[in-house]
Amino acid sequence: MSTKEESALYWPGKGIQLVTFRLGSENYAVPVWRVKEIIRPIDTFPIPGMSGPVEGVINLRGEIIPVIRIHEVLGVRSTDDAAEGRKRRIIILDAVGGGFGFGVDEVMEVARISSEDVRPAPETGCDKRCGVAVLGIVRISGRIVVCIDPSKLVQSIVNVQDLAVESV
Repeated sequence: MSTKEESALYWPGKGIQLVTFRLGSENYAVPVWRVKEIIRPIDTFPIPGMSGPVEGVINLRGEIIPVIRIHEVLGVRSTDDAAEGRKRRIIILDAVGGGFGFGVDEVMEVARISSEDVRPAPETGCDKRCGVAVLGIVRISGRIVVCIDPSKLVQSIVNVQDLAVESV
């Protein structure tokens, strides 16, 4: 396996770095090489006629970035606690079709794990888009963390490249 895409799917080698984040009371992670940057929430502009999990777009230093309501996609309730609001972030991710963002309740840490620590996700009956995106489950800092491939998750719900073109 030589490409980054393959390494995200099969976890080869001596280890991988993950950015862990919280959605509601659940913990998730994405491979660190997928993350372009992590920012505080900024104004999101809705796209007329766009529905589903796309919240809208942000203008990040001249680049138009679609923001996905990842809570909705994964079926997790967002916290409404005002104190928790200060911890919210947007994780800007890189994909083949263009960048996109996930609004998360809190970014926890960047962790290095061994490939042997990753366990396959159990069959849960999760709908097609979730099942394709789950890479595995790992324990990090005493928490159970679901590792996801953000590109596969987003590709299953929206074509990022088409969205970027539509929003310009």
